[in-house]
Amino acid sequence: MLSDNIQPVQINKFISNLNSQEIIDNLKIDISQATLKVKTVAEISELERQSLFYILNKFKFVILECEALPNPQENLLALTKFFGSVIRHRRSDENGIVPVENLYNFLANNVSRSVTNQMHPLHTDGSADSEPPKIVAMQCEIPSQSGGFSQIVYGESIYKYLIENYPQELQKLFTNTVTITNLGGKTDTRAIFVEKQGRISITFKADSIVTITVPPQITDVFNIIKNYVNDPENQLIFKLKANQILLLDNTSVLHGRTSFPDSEIRKINRLWFDGISEYAHLIELGFIPKSSARGQALPVRQEADLF
Repeated sequence: MLSDNIQPVQINKFISNLNSQEIIDNLKIDISQATLKVKTVAEISELERQSLFYILNKFKFVILECEALPNPQENLLALTKFFGSVIRHRRSDENGIVPVENLYNFLANNVSRSVTNQMHPLHTDGSADSEPPKIVAMQCEIPSQSGGFSQIVYGESIYKYLIENYPQELQKLFTNTVTITNLGGKTDTRAIFVEKQGRISITFKADSIVTITVPPQITDVFNIIKNYVNDPENQLIFKLKANQILLLDNTSVLHGRTSFPDSEIRKINRLWFDGISEYAHLIELGFIPKSSARGQALPVRQEADLF
């Protein structure tokens, strides 16, 4: 599904028009309904704050459209009030921000996709970290003129596809773990799906530039997921504009990016949050699975510190 991301709705119109219909069904999502226009993050009103969490909980992502500032990163950093402390990355600057831009030929081949113009496969962030971020923010400072589309795949849609077509294979994803080692040497081992108190989270990465160890009993279903998320029919695809910030529930959705011309400039500022703030109780991380196709609940692997 392609969207040009042109028409953000007004706050009151957004609230009056949304209803409780399924948003996962065939990815029939109007990207404008997930777009919230504000002056600056620091000046968000109470009504805008309510809408921010409402959109995030419903769609599992929000596009914040902010007015331009002399220092656009001020809008990004102001999000700590809502989403908690910054989680640092090995490439973070002094504020914890990671620049996502093409560094051309200055680096060797085996480098993060985020510093190239190549496509970035669908993934959840921090998959090799013992504490992956709960919320991921990506601020568009300079969009590419062509290519560089953002892609989103819902963890719930992956779950639904598997439970309807490969229920026994899905069951294995709660009880078998995958080990991921990133380019910085960090390693973590966890199940692709984890359940706590009825809510499920997903962690997934399939990228040739990192080391991924998949046990043989889930190799087939791992490849099924990889094929599913790489199918554009299962992706929500849109393009960020300058001064827009994409906020993602990193426990619910995978995200990626299409390639863009090597000759073009594209700059995104990325920030990770731990989700622990005075507003944490308003954030519904993960997803509640629908009943199985056969009407039976799946036995799952629980994780005490998931949320």
